[in-house]
Amino acid sequence: LLFLNYKINQEDTKKTITLINQITTDGKLKIKDAYNKSATIGDLECLILDEDLNTLETYSIKNPLTKTIEFINDSGKFEKKILALDSVQFSLKLQLHPKSKYAVINEITETETIKHITTKIE
Repeated sequence: LLFLNYKINQEDTKKTITLINQITTDGKLKIKDAYNKSATIGDLECLILDEDLNTLETYSIKNPLTKTIEFINDSGKFEKKILALDSVQFSLKLQLHPKSKYAVINEITETETIKHITTKIE
């Protein structure tokens, strides 16, 4: 298993992603398709690459800077609120492919895919 822990910050429209740490351990991921839903605008995408930069796996990550909370309002009814955060930590728990060498985090935008960070898997 591979655990990747990142921090994402947003200042105005510029986002930066930094690696906090990575942990490799023995084991098997119980739910493999947890990240494999289709990415939408604003979401992140994690590509696992081999040493020749060929894609081995692709994972979609819901935008970590957007959090949806549910609460009971003053009338006693459930209400949803979407919060836009400036900074947050997020973690990925992935099954480690034997040929994995790099993890690349991209952001999906309306016009392009922005490459944010490449992590060498150790």
